[in-house]
Amino acid sequence: MRRGYHVKYLRTAAAGIWGLLCGVPMLAAQEVGATPDSVETVDRIVAVVGDTAILYSEIIESIVQAGAQGEELPDPGTPEFDDLTQATLTNLVDSRILLQKAKESDIQVPPEHLDSETDRRFREIRNSFPSATDFQNAVTSSGRSLVQYRQWLRGQVRSQMLIDEYVRANRDKLPPVAVTEEEIQAYFEENLSSETRPASISLEQVVIEPVPGEAARDSSIQLTEQILAELRDGKDFEVAARQYSMDMSNREQGGDLGWIQRSVLVPAFADAAWAARTGQPIGPVVTRFGYHIIRVDNVRGGERKIRHILIQPMIDETDFRRAGEQAMAVADSIREGAEVRVMAERHGVQEVPVRFPEIPYDQIGQFGEAYVQALSNPVPGSVIGPFQTEGFIPGRPVFAVVRITGYQSEGAWELEDIREQIRESLLNEKGYLKFIDELRNEVYVDIRL
Repeated sequence: MRRGYHVKYLRTAAAGIWGLLCGVPMLAAQEVGATPDSVETVDRIVAVVGDTAILYSEIIESIVQAGAQGEELPDPGTPEFDDLTQATLTNLVDSRILLQKAKESDIQVPPEHLDSETDRRFREIRNSFPSATDFQNAVTSSGRSLVQYRQWLRGQVRSQMLIDEYVRANRDKLPPVAVTEEEIQAYFEENLSSETRPASISLEQVVIEPVPGEAARDSSIQLTEQILAELRDGKDFEVAARQYSMDMSNREQGGDLGWIQRSVLVPAFADAAWAARTGQPIGPVVTRFGYHIIRVDNVRGGERKIRHILIQPMIDETDFRRAGEQAMAVADSIREGAEVRVMAERHGVQEVPVRFPEIPYDQIGQFGEAYVQALSNPVPGSVIGPFQTEGFIPGRPVFAVVRITGYQSEGAWELEDIREQIRESLLNEKGYLKFIDELRNEVYVDIRL
């Protein structure tokens, strides 16, 4: 099978043989589940790798993902589209082979690394939507709650991290390959000679979230205890969830979170759920999202089937003003020399990563429109903010303080500047492709397309 489009559509093997398998999920700021016009969507098995099947719909999903990330796609029905379909299938097969070998090698992914990368990907996808409400509506319309979607995303990220670690662990086992000067020159002329190097920006940030006042917290606790009393008196949990819960992603489903692994939940919620008796409502359980009433409906291995009711304390103008003043003090401290990392640990939302090196400048919008405006004139070393931006909870903005650590303007690519990077990339690509070809001899592969 050909590995066509390996430059334009499939990233170099060193960074992304598995890119289309574990790329941005089918949840872009457009119709969820959209497929290219005129593409046949009748599903069928197109390949078997080991004991898993690859479906035709997975190829189409991968192609749509590439389009959602800005790739130029050929028209369906053309020879170019057929080539892309074959190349995408090859990429999916390669990814499944690597994932299977990674699992056989008993490679472990540290939970904290998995959670951090899942949070980054979740935020990137969420910020591709005009608002958090639009994102939440898209998730809900796809048939998942936000918790279920994050759990699915976590599985995708885990697969990618397993492959990454397997590849790193076997770096010294790559078959010997060579890259000629002619190949370097050809790669440059085909991909970069007529292209403009995009501008990039590096930054550090602290995100500060308003905290509800004492009166709002007391009111929420009182309401939570009232609901608990109603449940103990026989009120149906699902009815109570639809009546009271402020988690709009699962409110109409009676607070149903589905089957959940402990690792995808915030610690306080997970600790309470795993200590609860089946069928018995417990609460109030306090997390940064508010006060929860939790009921575990069933247990299956390391999973729980959970429903919850969320009561969120109201945030008023005083709370916003207090958070804004704290953000201003953080910004002043950073301007006076305080480390952003230290300020983030003391005052920031812990789930938000601090450092972002070399982001394409035209992708700042993934953080939200407020970042686009705030970073419109990037000067390395400058501290921007605090400025208000959309937070994790719809209708509850947060404050961001950003320190720009680097900026490179766009310009023409020069071969001499990137010769060694191209050489390294091609060495990795050729080595990994040869490595995977050898792995194919160890894994059952049946191509049916």
